[in-house]
Amino acid sequence: MNSTFSDQLSTINASTENRNRMRDFVLSHPEILKELIAFGTDLSNKNHHKGVWIIEMLAEHQTELLIPFIDVICHTISSYKNDSAIRGISRVAYFLGTSKNIKLTESQHEKLVEICLDWLIRDERVACKVYAMKTLHYFGKKELWIMNELRDIVSRDYTCQSAGYKAAAREILGKTK
Repeated sequence: MNSTFSDQLSTINASTENRNRMRDFVLSHPEILKELIAFGTDLSNKNHHKGVWIIEMLAEHQTELLIPFIDVICHTISSYKNDSAIRGISRVAYFLGTSKNIKLTESQHEKLVEICLDWLIRDERVACKVYAMKTLHYFGKKELWIMNELRDIVSRDYTCQSAGYKAAAREILGKTK
């Protein structure tokens, strides 16, 4: 791995300025994307969440750049434990799952559905749950069982969740009727 790049990733903080700078660096040096993915999916690296921040930004702005790496992302996605990484990777899942320009394989689709359901059921932070809801809602438009499962989980958990969860749940439940 390019030690300068990994050193830069290791030392950034969560400021928008830092994340934008690193995203722009990767966009102007696409050959480093493989190193970024390796950094962000190496869960033994204590700073992997910082790589996920940049992957998340790439997923939001140019999702197609991640096409060659969808398998490694889907392979790793259920293993994240760091809250910051989980939040970011939940957004990556959302952007990959809802992109009109990406055709997921059946295996990739299944992994995203499975982890989104897990995130909704587990004790995760609200942002992660909201992106899981949105992703599942999108998938549920084509697969009724997903929509039914989403509706059941969100309805069951509604009363014991935060205001942010409830707001997202109302929006999703309103769209599922």
